[in-house]
Amino acid sequence: MAGGFIARAISKLNSVVQGIEKANLFIARGISWLNIVMAGLLLYHVVMRYFFGSPSAWALPLTGKLFAPYWLLVGGYLVLQDSNPRMDILYRRFSPRKQALIDLLTYTLFFFYCVVVLRYGWDWFWLSYIRVARRSGLWRPLLWPFRLAVPVAFGLIVLAGIARYIRNLYLAITGRALE
Repeated sequence: MAGGFIARAISKLNSVVQGIEKANLFIARGISWLNIVMAGLLLYHVVMRYFFGSPSAWALPLTGKLFAPYWLLVGGYLVLQDSNPRMDILYRRFSPRKQALIDLLTYTLFFFYCVVVLRYGWDWFWLSYIRVARRSGLWRPLLWPFRLAVPVAFGLIVLAGIARYIRNLYLAITGRALE
């Protein structure tokens, strides 16, 4: 009876982890198309500047504004791929179970940092939304769509961290990877 409950709970956890992973992969694939948009904007700016002597006032700033959300929104995918920088000198010498225990500790600190950024990122976005904040200068785009990327991205990063945490917790307890 208890074994069936545990098997169902593990199955549910596995479904949650796979759902988080699929959502982050979907968003990362979608956001990757932003590379083409940014390359097109830069090409337009260069052609207008060097061939027509008339640089655009909006293409270069827009590319800069799109670059930060691009990197932020793929953050969850990078967490899931374990692409975060790490001091591997000692870490790689440990068994997978010990690595999972170390990751559980570091992900606890990771969650604290991400929740702080998520909270203040939301405030930053919300203030720019209710104040209808615009960038200064010639081209005055609304700032809130770009600032919205911070809480959305860190929400995805927290979800990805939860998925990694569950995988590491399962590995630390059982010595086996979550399927």
